[in-house]
Formats: sequence, structure tokens, C-alpha cells
Amino acid sequence: MIEVMIGVILMALVLIPSLNVIISETKSVNATRDHTQASFFAQKIIESARSCKFDLLDADQYASDINTQKTTFEYALNNDDKIRTETLNGIKYQVKQVKIKYAVDKTDSTIRSNTVFLSFRVEYDGQDGKNHSLDIWTAISKRQ
Repeated sequence: MIEVMIGVILMALVLIPSLNVIISETKSVNATRDHTQASFFAQKIIESARSCKFDLLDADQYASDINTQKTTFEYALNNDDKIRTETLNGIKYQVKQVKIKYAVDKTDSTIRSNTVFLSFRVEYDGQDGKNHSLDIWTAISKRQ
């Protein structure tokens, strides 16, 4: 009887820490998966921006023409939930803080740049119940 009790105690001493490691690693894998899916969603947004007509990326340049402004990528990304949100594995990923600005020529500000800078944040509530974010910056150049 004593041998069986010692065996059970030794087994418990080995199994409990092992289970804790397995549980923590499972949480780590889930967090990594959530973050990877956020980066895939961000890549999808970047590819959409790159495929958009270059002159229709930035909404601010059309402030005086509301109808044209509503056709820009920046306007759509800020206002259209079909574009700026995606749900994967029960997690809602959402684009926030979109900024699209033309690069400025410091020697001559009247020259229109062939490059825009796109930045945005992907926010999501992970399976751990915490709010996470992924900041993205990229440059898009006009194809000649």
C-alpha cells in the first residue's frame, strides 16, 4: 500500500508541472496564431491598397469633392466595415487609425510625389480576453 501511495505521489509531482507547461504553451500557440492572423489581415489591406488606383488612395486631397472622396481607398478603409473588419476563428480584427499621406519633396513642395505612406492599426481581442494591436507602416509608389 505504501509503495502505491509513493508511486501516486511521484506521478503527481511529475504530471502537475507537465500539465502547467502544456497549458501555458497552448496559450502561447493561440496568441501566436491570433497575431499571425492579424498580420495576414494587414497584408490583405496592404495588397488592396497596392491594387487601388494611385490617385484614389488619399481622401484628403479630395476634400472639396465629396463624391470623389467617397471613392478613395482611405475613405473606404475608414468607413466600410466590409473592408476594415474581418472575423477569423471567432476573433474580430478591425482596422483603425488609418493615415495615408503623400511623400513631400523638401526642395519643392509643389511637386506631386510618386509615393504615399500608409499606416494603420489592426486591433483585436485575442482568445486570452485581452485587447491586442498590430501597427503597420508601408510605402506605396506609383507605377509608371
